[in-house]
Amino acid sequence: MKKAVLMVLLLASVRPAMAAETSLSGDDSAAPVFTAGEIVVTGKSADSAETVPTAEMEKLDKQNLSEAANLLPGVTISNVGGRNEGMVYVRGFDMRQVPLYLDGVPLYVPYDGYVDPNRFLTMNLSEVNVSKGFTAVLYGPNTLGGAINMVSRKPEKKLEGNVRAGGSMGNDQIDAGFGAVNIGSNQGKWYVQAGLSLLSRDFMPLSSSFEAVANEDGGERDNSDTRDRNATVKVGYTPNSTDEYAITFNSQHSVKGVPVYTGSNPSNKTRYWRFTNWDKTSLYYIGRTSLGEKSYLKTRAYFDNYYNSLESYDDATYTTQTKPPKTFSSRYDDHTVGGSVEFGASIAQSDILKVALHDKYDMHNEIGDTGQEPLRFADNTFSIAVENTWNASKNLSIIAGVRQDFRSTIEAQEFTDDTHTVIRNFQLEDNQATNAQLAVVGHLDDCNVLTGYVAKTTRFPTLKDRYSYRMGQAIANPGLDPESSLNYGVDYAFTPSGNFSLHASVYQSKLDDTIQQVNNVVYDTASSTWLWQMQNTGKSTFTGFESSADWQPLGWLKTHVAYSYIDRQNDSNPDLVFTDVPKHKLTGYVQFLLDDKTWLLVESEYNTKRYSTSDGKYKAAPYGLVNLHMNAGLTDGLSLHAAVNNLFDRNYEVAEGYPEAGREYVMSMNYAF
Repeated sequence: MKKAVLMVLLLASVRPAMAAETSLSGDDSAAPVFTAGEIVVTGKSADSAETVPTAEMEKLDKQNLSEAANLLPGVTISNVGGRNEGMVYVRGFDMRQVPLYLDGVPLYVPYDGYVDPNRFLTMNLSEVNVSKGFTAVLYGPNTLGGAINMVSRKPEKKLEGNVRAGGSMGNDQIDAGFGAVNIGSNQGKWYVQAGLSLLSRDFMPLSSSFEAVANEDGGERDNSDTRDRNATVKVGYTPNSTDEYAITFNSQHSVKGVPVYTGSNPSNKTRYWRFTNWDKTSLYYIGRTSLGEKSYLKTRAYFDNYYNSLESYDDATYTTQTKPPKTFSSRYDDHTVGGSVEFGASIAQSDILKVALHDKYDMHNEIGDTGQEPLRFADNTFSIAVENTWNASKNLSIIAGVRQDFRSTIEAQEFTDDTHTVIRNFQLEDNQATNAQLAVVGHLDDCNVLTGYVAKTTRFPTLKDRYSYRMGQAIANPGLDPESSLNYGVDYAFTPSGNFSLHASVYQSKLDDTIQQVNNVVYDTASSTWLWQMQNTGKSTFTGFESSADWQPLGWLKTHVAYSYIDRQNDSNPDLVFTDVPKHKLTGYVQFLLDDKTWLLVESEYNTKRYSTSDGKYKAAPYGLVNLHMNAGLTDGLSLHAAVNNLFDRNYEVAEGYPEAGREYVMSMNYAF
């Protein structure tokens, strides 16, 4: 925290030597985008309702991936409170069904398919792309409900960069400090980009309206501290105007506490957990080579390592572990090795064909208490995809794609008894799945674009879905099949001028073979309890509408509004409700500009109730938030930003029993050159 404050004071005394290319301002300038890291569907118009540029993240002070993605319609954030993990839902699909990528490289954890989006800081990104409904088959497998792609930066000048530092205060105490440095150089045929982001939070301030309970007395949320560090280095070679080759190293280290449950559900037991390590390291190569004037070859190769250590303690002192099985140490040591090849060619004047191959090897090592042998699990996933875009006329494009996915189980182990000394292999099962999509894009005129699509998408069950006993509460199911969804939708974009734009979508997803928990499958006489199992029993229908509009009626006034509606019906068992996603969500802001760099912005968000348990007994109440942002351009390259988050100190939850932050004051400075 002291380092962050010192950096702010140093920046205040700096006079910029050059004009800023990127600043924390009210304009829509964006950091240079590493376009090789994007996944492009030829013929599909760029949709601002699916992209959050860095200028928007900085303007609204969104420091992690969850907060950034939440700016888009159709996206909802929640909280896996028992693990202190964020969760992003895209049109009702969670992050097992909407995988996370960095420059097109998959980042989801091999064992359970999840990843904590709160751990990914945005200060080194150029943009976040969220694909909804119609997701390119070129992404590869498991994009049942879409995909989220974080795109890194790429320098454009001989020397450019920015430095940002700041801190926040809640309950009259400094609670967090953050900082980021990005610097890049483009020398024509080669470039280098480096970035470092830090976020250190001592505690999360609770609202003054929070009523103390046995496990939480209010004020500073107990065990809510987090430490995040993200570093990236990219080196690229561009021998000509069409070819590019880049190697990127990305490393992040996190430590986090897990605040205890404060609600009234007796099924939620008090747990004293801390993640002493949450580390992810990625090394990847991306290359693009032109093959003549009409074709290209794009290649990716990557290695991703994930290390996680969880400690469960006796009590709120977080010092002793003497009460097994309640207390334990658990470590995941996972890695992924993979790559892809994409070939594209203009096979006719109006026809573009793309073919992609993906191969991904996932390994999970589960390491228990000292003296136990680690359990090993491994999958290999291969897919081949073909996408064709036919420009039938000047105003009409037809996009068709198909992908076949294959998953082979290489290894899966379990202990034979409670001594955890003898290991045996599970039954190994293989799966395959077919994905297909068709879209028609009509440019009705210069202002109106209408897109209709249908897509069949799938997701393979994770290693955890198939092989976990859930701490003795469940039985494994190695024979789980992929779940699938048939998605329909119509998207509309209206951009009559640079001062106004409107996007709207209506959609429906019909899910089949959904992997769901089935209770009372086997009675365990040893523990006198019924055990549950993950099975392909679910059929459901998601129907929704979303829209967003941006309008600048005057030079000094900008407005943005976004609305999402979703109705999720459990067709298999109507008595069970879907959790964690509100039926209605409304967000927006009004910005008052003195000039491009000095402005005041009022941001608001409203969410209706959401269920936290499938029986509907426990839920998070509706809530509305108001945030206030102010920016002052001190010089061409130096700006000061101040914000008040949760202005009215609302006590609210996105998951029942896990209160969110109360009022918080934020101050930061940004220097760009």
